[in-house]
Amino acid sequence: MTTQIGIDTGGTFTDVVTADGTAFKVPSSRSDPARVIADAVASVDGRVELRHGTTVATNAVLEGKLARVGLIVNEGFRDVLTIGRQARPELYALEPRRPAIPTSRDLCAEVPGRLGPGGEELTAFDVDACVRAGRRLKRRGVEAIAVVLLHAYANPSHEEAALAALAPIGLPVTASSGLNPEFREVERGLCALFNAGLRPLVGRYLARLVDALGDDVRTTVMTSEGGLLAPGEVAEEPARLLVSGPAGGLVASQVWADAVGASPAMTLDMGGTSTDVAFLDGDVPRASALSIAGHTIRLPSLEIHTVGAGGGSLVRADRGGAMTVGPESAGADPGPAAYGIGEEITVTDANLLLGRIAPRFFAGGADRLDIARADRCARKLAKRLGLAPRRMLEGVVRLSDLVMTRALRVISLERGRDPRSAALVVFGGAGGLHGVALARALGVSRVVVPPRPGVLSAQGLLWASPARTLSRSVLERGLPSSTARRRLVRPLVERLRDGFVAEGYGKRSLIANVSLDVRYRGQSFELEVPEGDDPLAAFHRSHEQRYGFADLSRDVELVAVRVRVAVRTPAPMVARLSASRKSPTSVGRRSAPIGGKAAWPVFDRDALRAGQAVAGPALIADRTATVWVDDRARAVVHRTGALIVEVKP
Repeated sequence: MTTQIGIDTGGTFTDVVTADGTAFKVPSSRSDPARVIADAVASVDGRVELRHGTTVATNAVLEGKLARVGLIVNEGFRDVLTIGRQARPELYALEPRRPAIPTSRDLCAEVPGRLGPGGEELTAFDVDACVRAGRRLKRRGVEAIAVVLLHAYANPSHEEAALAALAPIGLPVTASSGLNPEFREVERGLCALFNAGLRPLVGRYLARLVDALGDDVRTTVMTSEGGLLAPGEVAEEPARLLVSGPAGGLVASQVWADAVGASPAMTLDMGGTSTDVAFLDGDVPRASALSIAGHTIRLPSLEIHTVGAGGGSLVRADRGGAMTVGPESAGADPGPAAYGIGEEITVTDANLLLGRIAPRFFAGGADRLDIARADRCARKLAKRLGLAPRRMLEGVVRLSDLVMTRALRVISLERGRDPRSAALVVFGGAGGLHGVALARALGVSRVVVPPRPGVLSAQGLLWASPARTLSRSVLERGLPSSTARRRLVRPLVERLRDGFVAEGYGKRSLIANVSLDVRYRGQSFELEVPEGDDPLAAFHRSHEQRYGFADLSRDVELVAVRVRVAVRTPAPMVARLSASRKSPTSVGRRSAPIGGKAAWPVFDRDALRAGQAVAGPALIADRTATVWVDDRARAVVHRTGALIVEVKP
């Protein structure tokens, strides 16, 4: 018998969930995350099928720790990617700093050869010059090469010739047309550059992981679009992993939103290092690109917005004596001061000292929290800031809440959605501590906390399906007929299906979904809409929601078509709790170690039954996370085991 196991590696904890219901958290290791995963898998008896979500690619990009990359472009176009879109993220900055691309001008080689915008050859590609350029880049110490040639989306022949010519050099090579066959040289080029920079790092990580797990463990890895791929495939295209871990949480959030009837819903995944938010409206939100480190990576992704606010966010005094929270995190090592190693306090320490964490439940009780150490470090910082310790701790939580409130406004109000019409689904190790306050700040009346919220992203890995997406640029005036659209997408569908069939999946188990990138003629950017029966009407509706207007008389353009093929899997099943009319019994009381006189009850979430209610202030804790219910909120246990927290203004 084979046991499925989902493992999500975060910056602070590695979360583990098995198909039989076992769940636990272990500290992550930045130096050797593969070892932590192998140890977790070894703790499960029998044969194992691993589904893995990882932040290895994400952290490498955010920290600028990519491999040294060489770039090959058309003659005369060395600086295209450096110039970029000339966008100014800070409009009024006197000394604007643009995000750097992962290469330098001296590692960019020009090669003769040119295609026209229709894919017609204007100048033959100089294969010999390409070989010389590749050898020169290798002598300069590059670990990977990206090939970005003009109009390769319309005709990949020049890039394919470059791939063949560079193969004997012995370096991993990424061709932009193979990864993202769409127009816009800058976005396509950046995608290839980041992918090339990630290949050595992610390739080594996955090789270590597979070696540590052994041949008996079948492994798949979660991609940014919420699908699962084999390690060999993602090692070739690691840019598809940039939101690997959060994608699992979004898949599981949709399952729970459906289970409790919470639609639409906003999601809040607050971990140790960062917080990820998204908006669900009947399905997980998909996008044709993602933004990371100031760059747009044009690859299919779930639409997730990330901010640097987590339980491990460090609290410091800036040069002016003001308090700051994050975005730098203490991670797992040294971790919060309460872990007994670090000397700086974090958001987790603040919640602990305010009495909002029950130590006996923290990380399943495996970690003994050093409350005295956290207290000492907090008082030291409070004295430096000139604040009363409790006032400082409350300020830490409020500042953290403000960062997350802004993030939730980005994915709701700034996208034409009213947050008051949505529920808030919170999870992650720290999400339940802040959910009620965030909901109240946005006028949301209902917070949903799924069972075992601290490991929900790992649970989502077990509910995800193998999936891949392909696209192609069209750039055609008007929308072609449905017959013409089928001709456009048929090659993409067949290519994707053939890939899955080669892996042993039956054709009848495959589901294909088609979407279109559409814009008004003359616009610079497009909206992705499902093909459906009337994609033009869907585009007008989407445009009105996003931008506040729609022009039904204006001509439109079909910019690109996208096909996503997924393996049909059984619908996820959620448990049903037995009901009880008895009032729940607390397992203790908790008060704030700093400046707190009142005490509130602590409830073991695993002992609660459907229909039972807990009025705040109270703590509801399990082995993975704690939920803080303040004095203007009331939590009711849903028949699925989810907590429905009713929030008063």
